[in-house]
Amino acid sequence: MKERLNSTHITLWANRLIAFVLLLLIFCLPRLMDWYCSVRALDYSQRLAITVAFYCCAGIVLFALWQMEKLLQKLLVKEVFRIENVNRLRKIRWCCAGVSLVCLPAAFFYYPLLFMVIIMGFLCLVICVVCRVLDEAVSLREENDLTI
Repeated sequence: MKERLNSTHITLWANRLIAFVLLLLIFCLPRLMDWYCSVRALDYSQRLAITVAFYCCAGIVLFALWQMEKLLQKLLVKEVFRIENVNRLRKIRWCCAGVSLVCLPAAFFYYPLLFMVIIMGFLCLVICVVCRVLDEAVSLREENDLTI
């Protein structure tokens, strides 16, 4: 049991670290793009596609990380099979779909973003399955709570 709590704590802190790094990237992206363009020759449309996709996705990802934070907090207090957790997973699923859809048009200008589209689309499907399983578990728990 202690192992599970430790992994939840580690995941919680990793989630916070990712949010911090993302916030840093939001402010440092123009300089990073200057450096990246000096290393790899990108034309203006490619640079613009990467920048616009990043800033559009940043808000979506921050919202998903916030939902993950709340979900992990509930896991720490052993409130697992709750409808609120299912709703949080649904929001995270839609965030994954949103990132995939935002990156899709940008991938026409910068092809490596296709990997992001595919990865986030697949992650959306995986979270959809996990969400459905958790939803069924919540239903079973609620039914079990009604039984004497």
